Amino acid sequence: MVGIFFVVNNQVLLHTCKLAEAEKYGDFLNYPKSHMEIWDMYYYKKYGVDFDYYPRGRIIYNLKEETYYIYYDECLKNDINNLGIIPQNSNVKLLKDFHYKCHKCNKNYVV
Repeated sequence: MVGIFFVVNNQVLLHTCKLAEAEKYGDFLNYPKSHMEIWDMYYYKKYGVDFDYYPRGRIIYNLKEETYYIYYDECLKNDINNLGIIPQNSNVKLLKDFHYKCHKCNKNYVV
């Protein structure tokens, strides 16, 4: 599986698809929808903030390396192993990514 996730009030909001349904991008398989698309469809009305307010991340798969890459917000560095999103019995690389900055990590965030 590949996907995207948000962490809202210690709850993981995970959206995934099977590798066979993922978008191919070079050597990677990626979830076909953006954080903004999913947030606007399912969560904006409930939480009343934009998609980048809470910590978030992305799980992609490298076909050549047979490895999952999990990109995540700096805020999650102490919790990333405990979120229940890491594929079991798989090669995994955990990578902080500057694209995934919540309102707390992004000093230029405007509320």
